[in-house]
Amino acid sequence: MTRGFYWRLWTVILVALAAWTIIWPSIPRIAPPWITRLVSARMNLGLDIRGGARLSYDVQIGMAVAQRRDHAIEGIRDQLARDLNLHRGTGRLTEEASEQLARRVTVRRSEIDNRELTIRFVSPADASRVTRAFLGDRGLMERSRSGGTIVAALRQQDVEDLERSSVSEAVRRIENRIDELAVKETSITARGETIVVEVPGSDRAYFDNVQDIIRRTAHLEFRLLADSSTVLEKFQTGGEWAPRLPAGVTVEVETGVSAGQRADESVIQASPLYFRTQGREGLRTLREFLRTIRSDIPDTYDVLVGEDDTEARRTQAVVPAERKVWRTYTVEHIANVTGDMIQSADVATRSDTNQPNVSLTFKADGTRAFAQVTTDNVRKRFAIVLDDLVMSTPVINEPIRGGSAQITLGGGDYRTQMREASDLVVVLRAGALPAPLSEGTMDFIGPTLGRDTIRSALTAALVGIGLVMLFMAIWYGPSGLIANGAVVLNLFIQLAAIAAIGATLTLPGFAGLALTVGMAVDSNVLINERIKEELRAGKGLRAAVDAGYEHAFTAIFDGHVTTFISGVILLQYGTGPIKGFAVMLLVGIVANLFTGVFATRVVFDWLVRGLRIKKLSLG
Repeated sequence: MTRGFYWRLWTVILVALAAWTIIWPSIPRIAPPWITRLVSARMNLGLDIRGGARLSYDVQIGMAVAQRRDHAIEGIRDQLARDLNLHRGTGRLTEEASEQLARRVTVRRSEIDNRELTIRFVSPADASRVTRAFLGDRGLMERSRSGGTIVAALRQQDVEDLERSSVSEAVRRIENRIDELAVKETSITARGETIVVEVPGSDRAYFDNVQDIIRRTAHLEFRLLADSSTVLEKFQTGGEWAPRLPAGVTVEVETGVSAGQRADESVIQASPLYFRTQGREGLRTLREFLRTIRSDIPDTYDVLVGEDDTEARRTQAVVPAERKVWRTYTVEHIANVTGDMIQSADVATRSDTNQPNVSLTFKADGTRAFAQVTTDNVRKRFAIVLDDLVMSTPVINEPIRGGSAQITLGGGDYRTQMREASDLVVVLRAGALPAPLSEGTMDFIGPTLGRDTIRSALTAALVGIGLVMLFMAIWYGPSGLIANGAVVLNLFIQLAAIAAIGATLTLPGFAGLALTVGMAVDSNVLINERIKEELRAGKGLRAAVDAGYEHAFTAIFDGHVTTFISGVILLQYGTGPIKGFAVMLLVGIVANLFTGVFATRVVFDWLVRGLRIKKLSLG
């Protein structure tokens, strides 16, 4: 035997062992714990086989772009305040400095283009301070300049980079949240700006919980409450906005709770507004409506809402959606501390009230920022804001330098608060999404359909493969058994490849598997028939085997290449089930060439060169 033979023999053995090693952990009943820990690859079955839910989300990239622009606006305001000698040091702008700056220059975001902003100086001479380098340092480019007015926008390349990174980062954060939930065998894929999440199972309530956790942006901020702000007074007294309230939102005048039963409103904030909404959609509508009055509010403030939980705390029960009341909070526009500064988040319980809350530990930069802002604002209130919704407004009684904080949840029973705390910890640990997600569709495939489809698919595939292997064994005898061994190895390689690359095996994938097995058998039929022709021509077995493989290879290779090209086209332009079929087809073609030509040739060479047999039944 030649050195080349042993090289080919060990290649086949190693490929077979690798394929089994990858498949083994996906067979729970026979896989020992050590192999499941050692090998992370698993065979993922599609929802059309096992049942589950397919959730789709669209990444609102425009909001990520707008956030980047708003961050640039704050940088411009801070720098101009220093350049105009209105503010010194590296700290945040004081309210006095902000008011002085507003009398000399305004920096406004565009309501039409989320990339654009306008800088307008009262004195045109001050506009010279805004140079191209000034804008470039903040990722901006100048679009136009006229007198004291400058129009700038985010650089196009930066916007495109942000769009690409927003989707990939959203996929990573969703994967982190799924991992925190310990949801196994979940498929997460991105298709343009749409993210598709496939979750196995049959519990609708479980799917709803997963969906709620995925869609939460989890953008956590600590903002100072503008306790003395009266920016909403004209809305409180004028009432000109009331007729424009959208459906599902009403002004709350009588809440059923007296002023004495509420928290001390005069301390929390002047002139709050109260609204009643109908369910989650009503809250979303209310928040969108409040954004429409943004132009009437100074740039240094934002108006947010939080649940008025007075009734929930009084009754210790969950308030139905149709009875929820929301109140407004005026907060500073810039966050003092953000979720990016959080090191860890855990569920904790207060010893005095046994109330669940979320305990936070900050990173080094968060610890410094939290200590600084609590030192500068003793006796003032923080607004803890999650996804633009005010969770609580604690008083800063003293400087907090230990690098930790707590988020107190709304009212309700203990079980509800504990569930809310656990869900919040999941999203905070996984990190905030780079942009909000808008829900697309939720498609369900019931477990009964899943059992029926997998039974039918497996039956069809096994019957088809079994009949083909039976035919080969009967018609070609020992050489047919060699072909059947190649078919088994072929199946192992295909399934291992699907597990290794993280692809999902769907019903169309089963169809592709059965098709490629048929192609593998066809390759062995061509080889056997060519060997028989050479034997009839008077050649010896060894020479007939060499000639048979040599002459059959061209036809086998040409047929597989043309099919491979078709598979590439299906993979490129197909969607959903077509892609599943195409993936299995491409993997199967590569496995066919290896097992049908390479592996079987090793066996034949061992018979005619190693054992030196002179005769072999070929049917």
